[in-house]
Amino acid sequence: MSATPAAVRMDVTVSDVTIPVPGQEQVRAWLVTGDDAGRPRSAVLWLHWLGHLHNDRSEFLPLAVELAPRGVVSLLPAGHFPWVPDPDGTGDDVARVRAQVDAHAATLDFLLDQPDLDPIRVALVGHDYGGMYAALLAERDERVTALALQACDAAWADWFATYWLRLGGAALVDYAARFAGLDPVEHVGRLGGRVLFQWAGKDTFVSEATRAAYAAANPRARSLLYDDAEHQLGDRAAVDLVGFLAEQLGLDP
Repeated sequence: MSATPAAVRMDVTVSDVTIPVPGQEQVRAWLVTGDDAGRPRSAVLWLHWLGHLHNDRSEFLPLAVELAPRGVVSLLPAGHFPWVPDPDGTGDDVARVRAQVDAHAATLDFLLDQPDLDPIRVALVGHDYGGMYAALLAERDERVTALALQACDAAWADWFATYWLRLGGAALVDYAARFAGLDPVEHVGRLGGRVLFQWAGKDTFVSEATRAAYAAANPRARSLLYDDAEHQLGDRAAVDLVGFLAEQLGLDP
């Protein structure tokens, strides 16, 4: 791992770090910290979306900077699949999903190795594909104590088949079966009421059926629908997300 200070804003430092992952390329990430060494701090791992704006680790950077003075240490890693390689419709796609979860697990390890962290105040936030990976990682790693998912699909095959592979019928059924046990909607129950779902009412990528599937998978989760928002969500969702994190992590006012 290496770290180079990239920017300082008031009492907030943003460092550009590289994180080793066994058997994979290292991950680039931003580590965001406040000037509060020596007191217990909370941690948030932010997993970004695949979209037309801030389609990289910068998506949640403003929120990470906002929360740093309140005692939050944030890590914002770059996603790899499907941001870099495209799905190809083979079993390699399943391996790539598993590898990306492993990479995010390595970034969570790095985050939780930072000094003065309170081990019972650890949140995971993800949007779109980032949310799908967040669901898998939050169930896999019991150190995660709160989870927020924004506008994510229920199954890997859905978006892969629709936007890259153009699969339908039996071909789609066969492809979807490859991801058995990996679909994120199956992995959102562990934290019960410490989960937030955020949905866009004008989302052209996430259906009402997908929202219902997540609600059924975790009836105790808090679910917020922004009627006039599109898939990117917006400022109101950001305010509610910060409020959820403040509540779950016991943040300073």
